[in-house]
Parts: sequence; C-alpha cells; structure tokens
Amino acid sequence: MSAVEQTLEYGTADCQRWRNAEFFGRLPSLAEDLARGFLHVAKRHGNAAGNRWLRRQAGDLIEPSRILERFRPIASDLERGAAAIKQREKTTIEGIRSANAWLIEVERRLVVGSLNATHDDDVLVTYAETQARAIEKDRDQFIGNISIYNRRRHNGLLPVPVPSCELRGPLSKRMRQWQDHVADSRNPLTAPDRCVPLMAVFRFTYQPPMSLGVATEMALVSARKRARLHGIAPPPLSWSGERQMARLCDGLWWRRQLRRICGRRLEQVQREAHRVHKRAGIYCSNLTLERRDQQKTRNRALLETLEAINQDGQTYTLAELAELGLANADHRRAELMLRIRDTEVESRRLGHLGMFYTLTTPSRFHPVHSRHCRRNRRYDGSTPREAQQHLQQVWAKARAKLAREKLAVYGIRVVEPHHDGTPHWHLLLWMKPEAERRVTEVLREYAEAESPEELIDRRGQKTSARFKAVKIDHSRGTAAGYVAKYISKNINGQQFMDADCYGQEMTSSAPRIEAWAAVWGIRQFQFVGLPSVTVWREVRRLNERQAEQLRLWEEATRPIPKAARRLHEIRKAANAGQWDLFLRLMGGPNCPRIDQPIKPWIVTRMDTGREEFSHSTGEVNTGIEMRGRYGETVKATVGLVVKDDRGDASEYLTRLYRWEIRSRNQRAAGRFGGGEADDAWTCVNNCTGVDVTPRTPPPEVLAEQLERFKKWRASEVQRAEMESADIEARYARAAALRLAQHDPTARRVLAERGQYIPAPEPEWEEYFPPELQ
Repeated sequence: MSAVEQTLEYGTADCQRWRNAEFFGRLPSLAEDLARGFLHVAKRHGNAAGNRWLRRQAGDLIEPSRILERFRPIASDLERGAAAIKQREKTTIEGIRSANAWLIEVERRLVVGSLNATHDDDVLVTYAETQARAIEKDRDQFIGNISIYNRRRHNGLLPVPVPSCELRGPLSKRMRQWQDHVADSRNPLTAPDRCVPLMAVFRFTYQPPMSLGVATEMALVSARKRARLHGIAPPPLSWSGERQMARLCDGLWWRRQLRRICGRRLEQVQREAHRVHKRAGIYCSNLTLERRDQQKTRNRALLETLEAINQDGQTYTLAELAELGLANADHRRAELMLRIRDTEVESRRLGHLGMFYTLTTPSRFHPVHSRHCRRNRRYDGSTPREAQQHLQQVWAKARAKLAREKLAVYGIRVVEPHHDGTPHWHLLLWMKPEAERRVTEVLREYAEAESPEELIDRRGQKTSARFKAVKIDHSRGTAAGYVAKYISKNINGQQFMDADCYGQEMTSSAPRIEAWAAVWGIRQFQFVGLPSVTVWREVRRLNERQAEQLRLWEEATRPIPKAARRLHEIRKAANAGQWDLFLRLMGGPNCPRIDQPIKPWIVTRMDTGREEFSHSTGEVNTGIEMRGRYGETVKATVGLVVKDDRGDASEYLTRLYRWEIRSRNQRAAGRFGGGEADDAWTCVNNCTGVDVTPRTPPPEVLAEQLERFKKWRASEVQRAEMESADIEARYARAAALRLAQHDPTARRVLAERGQYIPAPEPEWEEYFPPELQ
C-alpha cells in the first residue's frame, strides 16, 4: 500500500479531502514523499500535527512536472539537476524544498519577458520583431496624441487648466481637497451671467504648438522599461533620444540582445544542472554547442547570398572573402604564432627573460570539483563571465602596481576554460631579468589575495592551485612552444592530434571552446605592451602588387621624405613577415602609442550619392556624412598616418578597392544599387518652397513641452477618451479569447507556442473594472 493510501487512516473525511486537494492532488510527483513525511509526524504527534507539518513544509511548493513540461528541450537535464540537489540535503523534505526553489529560479531566468528561452530561433526572431513593433506603436500613439493636441490648439478647443491650490495633510485628505477644489472651480465652457462682461471672464492665453520630440521622450520611458523587463541594458541616457529609439525600435537590435541573454542563461542553467564537466559536456553543454553550430550555419548561408563587387568588376561572395581573412582559423593561428615567435626573438636580442604564469579563480567560481566531478558546495552561482571579470580585476591591480614601480612587461594573454567552463589565464610575459622576482611577487600577491585558506592542503602545505610561475628554459624549448598547444586548442586543434589535459581529442575540444567563448563573450587572446596589429595588417596591404599604386600616391601627395622612408622600411619588414623587425621599427616593446611612428588613418565616411530629400522617411538630408543603421556617423580605417622625427605626418591610402555589397538574388533579377533610391516614391507635398526639415527644439523648450503634454493627458476630457479606448480594446481582447477557446486548432497552436495555456471559459467580469460590470 502506498504512503498516500496510508494517510487515509488519519483524520476525518474533511481532513483527507483537504490533504488530497491542497497537497497530494496538486503535487502528484511529490505526493509519496510528502505522505511519508506526514505519516512520520502523525504517528508520533497525531493527525493535527501532521496537517500543520504539511501546511508549513509544502504550502509554497509547486509541481516540478509543470516546469519540466514548459522547458521540454532541457527537461531531462533539469530533472537530473533537481534530483542531485535533493540528494545533497540531509533530509528528504529539505532536499525537496531546495530542488523546488532551484526549479522556480530556473523558470524565472529562462522566461525572458514572455519568451521561453528554450524555443527555437524562429520564435525568438518573431518575438524580437513583436517587441520592436510594440515600441514603435507606442510612439505612433503619442504622435497621434500630439497631432490631436495641436489640432485642438489651432481650433481653440484646449481645456483651460484648473487653477492651482495649496494642499495639506495626508494623501487621502489632499485628494479630497483637490476634488472639492475642482468641483468649486468655474467651468470655462459655462456662459457667464448677463451682468458680467464676456471679456472679464475669458482670457486669451497663447499656447505654443508641440513638437514630435515630445513623442520620442514619452515613448522612451516605456521602451527603456520594456528592455529592462527583458534583462536588457537599454542604450545610455547620454545618447540623444533619436539614437536610443532607433535601437529600441529595431528588430535586429532586439534579436541580438535576446540571443545573447537566452544563450547565457541556458548555459548557466546547464552548469547548475551538473551538465558541464569532463564526464558530461566538457567546456560547454551539448545544447550550447548545437546552438552555436546552428548560428554558424545561418551566418554561412547569409554570406553565401551576399556578394561584393569592386571598381574593377571583380565579384566575390562574402563567404569567399571571409576565408581569405582572419575569419579563417588557420590564418588566425598562423598570425598569432608568428607574433609570439618573433616577439621572443626580439626579447632575446634585448636580453629579456620569459616567464609563463597561470592564474585561476577561487573555488566559489567552480560548480564541480576537478578530480571527481562532484558538486562544489562553495560554488555561489557565478557565471564564467563573472569569473573572467574577477581575473581582469586581478590583472588590472597587478599591472597598475607594476607601472607604479616602473616594471615593464610585455607578451600575450590566453584565456581558456576548465572542464566545467570556468576560465583561467595563461600569461607569457617577457621582462628584464632583475625584474622577474618582483613581477612574480606582485602577481602572486593579487592572485592569492581572496580566500587564501583554500590554498592549504590537508598536510598544511601551500599549493599552486591559484598561481603558478614557470621560467622559460630555452634548453627545453622556445616560448612559442610553450603556448603553441594552447593557441591551437583554442582555435581549431588541427595542428595537434594528441589529447588535451582531460583526455579529449583536440579536434573535438576546439569547437566546444570556441562555442564557450562565443556564448560568454570572452576574448581569448590579447597582446600586452606590443604595437598595434592594425598597423601591421594595413601595411601588409601594400604588397608588391600595389607598388605602382603606392608610387602614384606618393607622386600625387608628396609625403615628407623621412616619413616615406620610415613607411618603406616598415613595409618591407611587414611584407617579409618579420614581426621582430617591425616591433623594433615601431619603437620596441612598451612604446607608448603616441610615440609610435605609424598609426591608423581613421576618417568619417561620406555619401555623396545620397539624395537631398528622402521619399521613404520624408526628411531632408543636410549633410554628406554617411549614417549607420541607428543614425550614428560611420567611421572607417582607410590607411596609415606616418610621422617623422619632428612629429609632422603624412597620410597613405591602403584601402585601394571600393566594394559594394549586394544580394546575389538582386543581381539575378537585374537590379543594382540600393538604399533610398529603391524605396517607393511617395508624393509628400506638391507645393514648392516648403521647408519640411524636422526641427528638434532646444532641451529647455522640449522639457516645457513634455510637462505641458503630461498635464494635458491628465485632464478630465483626455482621460475619459483614453478610458473609452481602453474599454473598447478590452472588449476586443475578450471576444478574441472566446473565439480562441471555442476553436480547438487555435487553442492547440497557442499552447504549443507558449502564448496561451488553455483555461476554463473566462467570465466577462475578469476583463472590466467593477464600475463597468
């Protein structure tokens, strides 16, 4: 006989029905455990004590199967994680409550707004477009209200504001005082007595018109709130309202933000569910790896549909051009290894010492133990991104202290994950031999500052779990050899066929590490104290095939002779692949950027072909600066700025081709060009000489208009109209809900999408306030 059946022996029929309705029937998957707990208490202290125990322990529990059904793609992982949490506690009821609390927290995190984070990408795209359209609709409503205000102002129909009065006392008393004041005030539409002259009552007050900037400011309040409700950081307040609204009304912006948030929350839930370690999904979960593969497939398909054409008529797909650049893993690895190897060559020429440091995070960042993959009780729920920020703070403090003590270091930083997804750093640094001892002390001091008691083993000996320093021994190998395996492991793993430190093949580990870095937004490689790699890449554009164009450029611009000689020396070293010579000519290690002879030439892009008047937006384009999607000025690197010894500069153009991006389907259809010329032409005004340039009022005028608009919306007439519109909208929603409930197909589709859970027939009273029922 089950424990639930044994509870029927205790209490009256009402007690039994109460237990079944409130606990056993509501929590079927927990019924047996709760019944055993009730029996344990009731046998010793009676039926009433058992009922009190049930009310106290299970009153706030929820049914786990409901959450598992809601997040079906990861239901097995959630179930396994909840079972592990349950087993970790001392008693069964404590385990049930801990697992239940974790499932409730998981449900809160995996529901972004009203979007289920486990749904496929098509649902996410549709949801992002819906949010953008909702914000744009709110702004359109405010624009409509402003047009109503301006039209009523023009016709002299604006209500006269109620004169202000002094209100005192608590809120309820002040509310009654204000109601009495409004009731006693004269209605401006009531005709005066015959003995009172008309002009003695009515006073003409000029009401200035209201600009559309008020609509932007009003819509921004609700738009920023909508973004924060989804866990998205809204654009900075220092930006103009137009720039903020351009992002908040864009479905692509919402899509990027939602993909990032959903991916990170899903991965963190997988880590908490004990599905990211060397015995399950090493470095990242299988779900994140699958989502990353789908993203790469989408990106590849998009690049295949776009092509670039230059002024010489050469046409390539963007996928082909991507394979020629650093998007190619082999090219990226080759450049990294070249820079590391030649930096070591230059350091040996200078007589500097190489050190290899490893920095790891405290135990609170690790969800599992490294040896047996069991849960770590010290884990506080931190994400890999928070662990990366901790290591960045450690490095920032150490670097600042080294700078104060005039100890210069240079090299590379490599970030890779532990088997549980927690990042750790490998630092390959060069320095003067006499500075090695102090540099190591400073790094060790900051790396071991937090929780130093964790570094003592059972024997009382200090371990190197948090910080490890190894001196580069050139008799055993080069510094490039020390990091070659780490570089390959974090890119594609094709150069090493052996296994990593966890016994995983490098070719299978590399995609998981790449997916881990992508989902958490962690930069894997960063050089310290070395010249700009942008200069290196721009100089290498001027290879032997561009020699004639370079000669023609110098004849046309006549650069400073010494600056020209510097460029040719650096160009020769870069095209020969001599990073050590390039480093020397750029001023050597730790040379400040301001003292380096070459820097990138960044200019504002111009769009001289843009029409003066946009028929798609109705705006007049007053400048020729190229604008981005969100209205910001577009800047780009076009070449190099070379300085001589006196600081005089000469510019060199390195971007010799002008590329136009177009769709391959567009070319097949015989259409070329793009932009505003492709928009549908709509006649805005047939008159001539009319200035239709949108005007943005000054901040103080906009603030005054905003305050006036709020007061007008709070007036009795306008509030009554808004309430009428709200009632009509409620009637429409209720009617649509009734139709959906009577249509089995619509009910099933809505339930599958997670937009509507079938419920009993709603009563009309649920949709209306009491005064309207």
